[in-house]
Amino acid sequence: MGLAFKWGTPLVNGLALTEGGLRFTGAMDAYLRAFDVRSGAELWQGRLPVPGIASPMTYLWKGEQYVVIAAGGNSEEGTSIGDATVAFRLARSGEAPSLWSRTFDRPGGRFLGGLIAALLVISMTTVLWRLRRRA
Repeated sequence: MGLAFKWGTPLVNGLALTEGGLRFTGAMDAYLRAFDVRSGAELWQGRLPVPGIASPMTYLWKGEQYVVIAAGGNSEEGTSIGDATVAFRLARSGEAPSLWSRTFDRPGGRFLGGLIAALLVISMTTVLWRLRRRA
């Protein structure tokens, strides 16, 4: 469909539900998302290398919970194709997302990051050029 909804894009896969009330789902927009089962609010999203058009699963390892999804895309749906299995560790008590995941790994975040980097390069080039002209 090519539409970017705030909750992701259409699903062609299953969901993973946890005892703690989380619902995990991948979609055609290359993000794995966690939603609160009761409110429906998006709690988290993790960027995937290609769309995770597969049913995620969760497992416990060394006392910490992980969610994993196969990210392979789907040529019949017109998405990019890849071959990856991606696992995310669920946050520990009191742990907050990193600045990178709160900004650049959000939908549109990498474009914003590239724009900021380009502006910094242009600014630094201008400053260096002016300093060199003075000398």
